[in-house]
Amino acid sequence: MKNSILIFVILFIFSGCGLKQENLSINYYSIDFQTKSMLEKSKFNSIFIEEPNVNNAFNLKSIFYSTKDYKLEEYSKNRWINTPSNMIYAQVIDSFSSSNIFNIVLTKDKKIKTDYLLKTEVIKFYQVFEEGKSYAILKINFDLVKDNMIIKSFNYDKKILCKTNDAYGFVVATNEGVEESINILLRDLLAF
Repeated sequence: MKNSILIFVILFIFSGCGLKQENLSINYYSIDFQTKSMLEKSKFNSIFIEEPNVNNAFNLKSIFYSTKDYKLEEYSKNRWINTPSNMIYAQVIDSFSSSNIFNIVLTKDKKIKTDYLLKTEVIKFYQVFEEGKSYAILKINFDLVKDNMIIKSFNYDKKILCKTNDAYGFVVATNEGVEESINILLRDLLAF
């Protein structure tokens, strides 16, 4: 009896070692686009860009979607390469620097006096499916502050049609939306 139990345990252990584990391949995506110079000579002297405040529900590497009201799910094989706050922050900095609207774009030391401050808040950042189509839901608020007073607010609240009904379609639509929101903000600042 002991021998048959021992043989069974040995067979069980060796058969378990032979099971092939499925390798889960994860796709990583980013928010990344280029902004061109808008001016030869800067219109404003300096701006400090604060790190965006992103709704905690969306500030994860998970990519979220919704098929029903009030229910968010995450893609299992698709992730952001970084948190949305970091990716959007990098894009805002790059866009403001590349646009040449401001002579100096600061991001690190808030103690240095600047003429302006940019506050960014990301409220919604997910994909929704409706009637066989999917949309990127993106809601971003920008506040331009001077002397501790908000002098310009810009709200971007869009439902952007995705070209495909998958995570990649959402990523492409989100990149388009973030780029559009920043470009509209920059054009508004040029007219300011």
